[in-house]
Amino acid sequence: MGRLEGRVAFITGAGIGIARAAARLFAAEGASVVIAELDPGLGAETEGLVREDGGTAAFVATDVTDEDRVRAAVEETVARFGKLDLLYNCAGGSIPEDAPVTDVDLAVWDHTMNLDLKGTLLCSRHAIPHIIEAGGGTVVNMASTAALQPMRMHVYSAAKGGVIALTRSMAYQYGRKGVRVNAICPGYVLTERVLKRFAEVPEGRPSGIEESRRRWPYGVGEPSDIANIALFLASDESRMINGAALPADGGMSNH
Repeated sequence: MGRLEGRVAFITGAGIGIARAAARLFAAEGASVVIAELDPGLGAETEGLVREDGGTAAFVATDVTDEDRVRAAVEETVARFGKLDLLYNCAGGSIPEDAPVTDVDLAVWDHTMNLDLKGTLLCSRHAIPHIIEAGGGTVVNMASTAALQPMRMHVYSAAKGGVIALTRSMAYQYGRKGVRVNAICPGYVLTERVLKRFAEVPEGRPSGIEESRRRWPYGVGEPSDIANIALFLASDESRMINGAALPADGGMSNH
Protein backbone atom coordinates (compact mmCIF):
# COMPACT_ATOMS: atom_id res chain seq x y z
CA MET A 1 0.00 0.00 0.00
CA GLY A 2 1.28 3.48 -0.87
CA ARG A 3 2.06 6.11 1.72
CA LEU A 4 -0.86 8.28 0.50
CA GLU A 5 -3.24 5.48 -0.45
CA GLY A 6 -6.84 6.66 -0.80
CA ARG A 7 -6.10 10.34 -0.25
CA VAL A 8 -6.95 13.28 -2.46
CA ALA A 9 -4.20 15.87 -2.98
CA PHE A 10 -4.59 19.41 -4.36
CA ILE A 11 -1.21 20.60 -5.67
CA THR A 12 -0.85 24.17 -6.91
CA GLY A 13 1.55 25.08 -9.71
CA ALA A 14 1.73 21.41 -10.68
CA GLY A 15 2.24 22.09 -14.36
CA ILE A 16 5.99 22.35 -13.92
CA GLY A 17 8.98 22.05 -11.59
CA ILE A 18 8.76 20.85 -7.99
CA ALA A 19 4.97 20.62 -8.01
CA ARG A 20 4.97 18.44 -11.14
CA ALA A 21 7.49 16.12 -9.51
CA ALA A 22 5.30 16.02 -6.41
CA ALA A 23 2.17 15.25 -8.45
CA ARG A 24 3.84 12.23 -10.02
CA LEU A 25 5.29 11.06 -6.70
CA PHE A 26 2.08 11.51 -4.69
CA ALA A 27 0.12 9.63 -7.35
CA ALA A 28 2.67 6.82 -7.33
CA GLU A 29 2.09 6.58 -3.57
CA GLY A 30 -1.64 6.10 -4.05
CA ALA A 31 -3.11 9.61 -3.99
CA SER A 32 -5.64 10.97 -6.44
CA VAL A 33 -3.95 14.17 -7.55
CA VAL A 34 -5.48 17.44 -8.67
CA ILE A 35 -3.11 19.47 -10.85
CA ALA A 36 -4.12 23.00 -9.86
CA GLU A 37 -2.39 24.99 -12.60
CA LEU A 38 -2.91 28.31 -14.37
CA ASP A 39 -1.44 27.25 -17.73
CA PRO A 40 -3.81 24.74 -19.39
CA GLY A 41 -1.12 23.26 -21.62
CA LEU A 42 1.23 22.54 -18.74
CA GLY A 43 -1.59 21.29 -16.53
CA ALA A 44 -2.82 18.85 -19.16
CA GLU A 45 0.75 17.70 -19.77
CA THR A 46 1.28 16.87 -16.09
CA GLU A 47 -2.07 15.09 -15.96
CA GLY A 48 -0.98 13.00 -18.91
CA LEU A 49 2.35 12.12 -17.29
CA VAL A 50 0.66 11.00 -14.09
CA ARG A 51 -1.78 8.85 -16.05
CA GLU A 52 1.05 7.35 -18.09
CA ASP A 53 2.70 6.43 -14.78
CA GLY A 54 -0.48 4.58 -13.86
CA GLY A 55 -1.74 7.16 -11.40
CA THR A 56 -5.01 9.06 -10.97
CA ALA A 57 -4.96 12.76 -11.82
CA ALA A 58 -7.17 15.60 -13.00
CA PHE A 59 -6.14 19.03 -14.24
CA VAL A 60 -8.22 21.82 -12.72
CA ALA A 61 -7.58 25.35 -14.00
CA THR A 62 -6.57 27.47 -11.02
CA ASP A 63 -5.34 31.02 -10.47
CA VAL A 64 -4.14 31.08 -6.87
CA THR A 65 -4.33 34.88 -6.74
CA ASP A 66 -8.07 34.94 -7.56
CA GLU A 67 -10.32 33.87 -4.69
CA ASP A 68 -13.31 33.00 -6.86
CA ARG A 69 -11.19 30.72 -9.04
CA VAL A 70 -9.56 29.10 -6.02
CA ARG A 71 -12.96 28.45 -4.46
CA ALA A 72 -14.24 26.96 -7.72
CA ALA A 73 -11.17 24.75 -8.12
CA VAL A 74 -11.44 23.35 -4.60
CA GLU A 75 -15.17 22.75 -5.02
CA GLU A 76 -14.54 20.97 -8.33
CA THR A 77 -11.97 18.77 -6.60
CA VAL A 78 -14.41 17.72 -3.88
CA ALA A 79 -17.21 17.18 -6.40
CA ARG A 80 -14.99 14.95 -8.52
CA PHE A 81 -13.23 12.93 -5.84
CA GLY A 82 -15.63 13.22 -2.90
CA LYS A 83 -13.21 14.79 -0.43
CA LEU A 84 -9.91 16.60 0.05
CA ASP A 85 -7.15 15.35 2.36
CA LEU A 86 -4.00 17.20 1.36
CA LEU A 87 -3.05 20.66 0.13
CA TYR A 88 0.42 21.37 -1.26
CA ASN A 89 0.84 25.11 -1.82
CA CYS A 90 3.68 25.04 -4.35
CA ALA A 91 2.74 27.79 -6.84
CA GLY A 92 5.04 30.78 -6.48
CA GLY A 93 8.50 32.10 -7.15
CA SER A 94 10.64 35.20 -7.47
CA ILE A 95 11.17 37.48 -10.44
CA PRO A 96 14.46 39.03 -11.67
CA GLU A 97 13.23 42.58 -10.97
CA ASP A 98 13.26 41.94 -7.20
CA ALA A 99 15.70 44.22 -5.38
CA PRO A 100 16.42 45.99 -2.07
CA VAL A 101 13.57 48.06 -0.67
CA THR A 102 15.16 51.36 -1.63
CA ASP A 103 15.29 50.35 -5.29
CA VAL A 104 12.54 47.86 -6.01
CA ASP A 105 9.52 48.81 -8.09
CA LEU A 106 6.37 48.41 -6.01
CA ALA A 107 4.82 46.42 -8.85
CA VAL A 108 7.25 43.66 -7.84
CA TRP A 109 5.79 43.78 -4.33
CA ASP A 110 2.24 43.42 -5.62
CA HIS A 111 3.11 40.55 -7.96
CA THR A 112 5.22 38.57 -5.49
CA MET A 113 2.99 39.02 -2.46
CA ASN A 114 -0.10 38.07 -4.45
CA LEU A 115 1.47 34.93 -5.86
CA ASP A 116 3.55 33.66 -2.94
CA LEU A 117 1.70 34.80 0.16
CA LYS A 118 -1.86 35.63 -0.85
CA GLY A 119 -2.00 32.51 -3.02
CA THR A 120 -0.99 30.36 -0.05
CA LEU A 121 -3.60 32.06 2.11
CA LEU A 122 -6.44 31.72 -0.41
CA CYS A 123 -5.84 28.04 -1.13
CA SER A 124 -5.59 27.29 2.59
CA ARG A 125 -8.72 29.35 3.27
CA HIS A 126 -10.83 27.21 0.95
CA ALA A 127 -9.12 23.82 1.29
CA ILE A 128 -8.81 23.53 5.08
CA PRO A 129 -12.56 23.33 5.81
CA HIS A 130 -12.80 20.37 3.42
CA ILE A 131 -9.74 18.72 4.98
CA ILE A 132 -11.36 19.05 8.41
CA GLU A 133 -14.59 17.60 7.01
CA ALA A 134 -12.64 14.63 5.64
CA GLY A 135 -11.43 13.85 9.16
CA GLY A 136 -8.13 15.70 9.07
CA GLY A 137 -5.08 15.82 6.87
CA THR A 138 -2.12 17.96 5.96
CA VAL A 139 -1.09 21.24 4.41
CA VAL A 140 2.43 21.64 3.04
CA ASN A 141 3.54 25.17 2.17
CA MET A 142 6.49 26.23 0.08
CA ALA A 143 8.71 28.79 1.78
CA SER A 144 12.38 29.34 0.89
CA THR A 145 15.85 29.66 2.29
CA ALA A 146 15.38 33.32 1.30
CA ALA A 147 13.24 33.62 4.44
CA LEU A 148 16.05 32.26 6.63
CA GLN A 149 19.09 34.29 5.58
CA PRO A 150 19.87 37.74 4.17
CA MET A 151 19.07 38.05 0.47
CA ARG A 152 19.14 40.84 -2.10
CA MET A 153 15.59 39.88 -3.11
CA HIS A 154 13.87 41.79 -0.33
CA VAL A 155 10.31 41.28 -1.55
CA TYR A 156 10.66 37.53 -2.11
CA SER A 157 12.31 37.19 1.30
CA ALA A 158 9.42 39.05 2.91
CA ALA A 159 6.81 36.96 1.11
CA LYS A 160 8.40 33.67 2.09
CA GLY A 161 8.93 34.89 5.64
CA GLY A 162 5.22 35.57 5.66
CA VAL A 163 4.57 32.01 4.50
CA ILE A 164 6.53 30.68 7.48
CA ALA A 165 4.62 32.89 9.92
CA LEU A 166 1.31 31.89 8.33
CA THR A 167 2.31 28.22 8.51
CA ARG A 168 2.95 28.42 12.25
CA SER A 169 -0.27 30.27 12.92
CA MET A 170 -2.34 27.82 10.89
CA ALA A 171 -0.65 24.87 12.58
CA TYR A 172 -1.65 26.27 15.97
CA GLN A 173 -5.19 27.11 14.85
CA TYR A 174 -6.08 23.92 12.99
CA GLY A 175 -3.89 21.28 14.63
CA ARG A 176 -6.58 20.66 17.23
CA LYS A 177 -8.96 19.93 14.34
CA GLY A 178 -6.70 17.30 12.83
CA VAL A 179 -4.88 19.42 10.25
CA ARG A 180 -1.09 19.56 10.35
CA VAL A 181 0.59 22.49 8.56
CA ASN A 182 4.29 22.61 7.73
CA ALA A 183 6.60 24.45 5.34
CA ILE A 184 9.66 23.55 3.29
CA CYS A 185 12.48 26.05 2.78
CA PRO A 186 14.44 24.92 -0.30
CA GLY A 187 17.77 26.24 -1.44
CA TYR A 188 18.59 26.18 -5.13
CA VAL A 189 16.42 23.68 -6.98
CA LEU A 190 17.11 23.00 -10.65
CA THR A 191 13.66 23.77 -12.00
CA GLU A 192 13.16 25.11 -15.49
CA ARG A 193 12.87 28.66 -14.13
CA VAL A 194 16.08 28.45 -12.12
CA LEU A 195 18.05 26.83 -14.93
CA LYS A 196 16.99 29.60 -17.30
CA ARG A 197 18.01 32.32 -14.86
CA PHE A 198 21.37 30.73 -14.02
CA ALA A 199 22.12 30.35 -17.72
CA GLU A 200 22.10 34.13 -18.12
CA VAL A 201 25.73 34.77 -17.07
CA PRO A 202 28.61 36.39 -18.97
CA GLU A 203 30.73 34.01 -21.00
CA GLY A 204 33.78 32.77 -19.14
CA ARG A 205 32.29 33.28 -15.68
CA PRO A 206 31.10 30.38 -13.52
CA SER A 207 27.34 29.96 -13.41
CA GLY A 208 25.40 30.48 -10.23
CA ILE A 209 24.86 26.74 -10.09
CA GLU A 210 28.60 26.01 -10.21
CA GLU A 211 29.34 28.63 -7.56
CA SER A 212 26.56 27.36 -5.32
CA ARG A 213 27.74 23.77 -5.60
CA ARG A 214 31.26 24.87 -4.64
CA ARG A 215 30.05 26.67 -1.51
CA TRP A 216 27.22 24.30 -0.52
CA PRO A 217 27.69 20.81 -2.00
CA TYR A 218 24.23 19.77 -0.77
CA GLY A 219 22.55 23.10 -1.45
CA VAL A 220 21.66 22.47 -5.09
CA GLY A 221 18.93 19.91 -5.65
CA GLU A 222 16.50 18.47 -8.13
CA PRO A 223 12.70 18.93 -8.02
CA SER A 224 12.41 15.31 -6.88
CA ASP A 225 14.47 16.10 -3.77
CA ILE A 226 11.88 18.59 -2.56
CA ALA A 227 8.99 16.40 -3.67
CA ASN A 228 10.31 13.65 -1.42
CA ILE A 229 10.32 16.01 1.55
CA ALA A 230 6.77 17.11 0.71
CA LEU A 231 5.73 13.46 0.57
CA PHE A 232 7.16 12.87 4.04
CA LEU A 233 5.32 15.90 5.46
CA ALA A 234 2.10 14.87 3.73
CA SER A 235 2.24 11.30 5.02
CA ASP A 236 1.56 9.84 8.45
CA GLU A 237 5.29 9.29 8.88
CA SER A 238 5.59 12.94 9.95
CA ARG A 239 2.60 12.88 12.33
CA MET A 240 4.69 14.40 15.15
CA ILE A 241 5.66 17.42 13.04
CA ASN A 242 3.37 20.45 13.01
CA GLY A 243 4.20 24.12 12.51
CA ALA A 244 7.75 23.44 11.31
CA ALA A 245 9.72 25.21 8.59
CA LEU A 246 12.21 22.61 7.37
CA PRO A 247 15.37 23.91 5.67
CA ALA A 248 16.21 21.92 2.55
CA ASP A 249 19.18 24.02 1.48
CA GLY A 250 22.28 21.98 2.23
CA GLY A 251 23.20 24.29 5.10
CA MET A 252 23.02 27.57 3.16
CA SER A 253 20.94 29.24 5.86
CA ASN A 254 23.47 28.30 8.54
CA HIS A 255 25.94 30.92 7.25
